Order: sequence, then structure tokens, then C-alpha cells
Amino acid sequence: MDQLYTTHDISRLLQVDPSTVSKWIDRGILLAFRTPGGHRRVRGSDLRSFLIAHQMPLPDELGSPMVKILVVDDEKPVLDGMRRAFKAHGAEVDLTTTSSGVEALLLVSELKPHGMLIDLNMPDMDGFEVCRRIRARKPLEGVRLITMTGRHTPELVEQSLRDGAVACLPKPIDVGILLELFRVPLALGKKATG
Repeated sequence: MDQLYTTHDISRLLQVDPSTVSKWIDRGILLAFRTPGGHRRVRGSDLRSFLIAHQMPLPDELGSPMVKILVVDDEKPVLDGMRRAFKAHGAEVDLTTTSSGVEALLLVSELKPHGMLIDLNMPDMDGFEVCRRIRARKPLEGVRLITMTGRHTPELVEQSLRDGAVACLPKPIDVGILLELFRVPLALGKKATG
């Protein structure tokens, strides 16, 4: 089970005032829930996602700075290319890939990734439907969704955004832009390899 943190726990970890943590929660920037007694509680995974998204240092207690990304595309060469591209950029990424929209819906609950890159055109379930189903699940609202397509049109971009994605990128994907959208820190001192 995910460790729970109080606003005071978080303020000590991040060296900020407890009222700052409360403001983040009240503004919806940091996901939290209230106990029956009205006290705020934050899941460790939500705190970690918040820190990564805002490019804040991760305290040792919260684990490694690896960002989890799930890539969904029915084309094996695209998935293989993504693995190579992330590695070449020296990105601190825990990358999982799947070729099925249905499998992605099962994996996202298990993996709890920080972000997903979803192809719009897949045979079993298109990327729009994957986005809608993920956005319908309250525990997954913090997952950053980015779609991709070989037929990049304003209409597809608009529908992607309407269905919950933060961006829709044309194929082939520019990994530099993708890393920026996922707010992934590059590994310091790591050289890019071809």
C-alpha cells in the first residue's frame, strides 16, 4: 500500500511551510483526500508525481527520480524506436510498452505511470477511447496523456485535447519535445549514444 503523508510530513520533507502544502492541495496542484476527521492526506505516489511534474528534487524517502512512461502503439518498430530514443537521450525513464489499448488500460492501473504516449490509430481500441477511459478513473487523473498520430490534423489534435490529452504529436516523434512534455530530467553526466 502507498504510504500516506500529512501536510506537516510534506512540509518537513520539502522544507516549506505547511500552509504552502495546504495551498497546493486546495488549488488541485497536489492530489490529496480528506480523512473523516477533515485532515488532508497525500499518497506517496501522488507526492512523487507532483515533485517530478514541477521539477522539484525528490527526497530519498520517495525513491529514485525515474519517471514511469507507458507507450501504447500497435507498430513494433515504433515501440523499439522509442526504447532506443529514450536511452540515447540519457533520460531517467522507466519505459513500458504495449501494442494494445486494452492492455494499456490494465497496465496503467498496475504501473501507475507518470505519463502515457498513446497512438490514436490502433485496431483493438483507438487512442481517443483509451484517453477517455483513463480520464474517467479518478485515481488516474494525475497521469499525463500525450497522443501521437501519423495523420496529424487540427481536428485530431482538438479531439485529443477534448478527450484528456495534454498534447497530440505527429509521427515520427521528436523525443526531445516528448521529454519536455513529460517533464523528464536528463541524467547528468550521461552521454547520448546512437
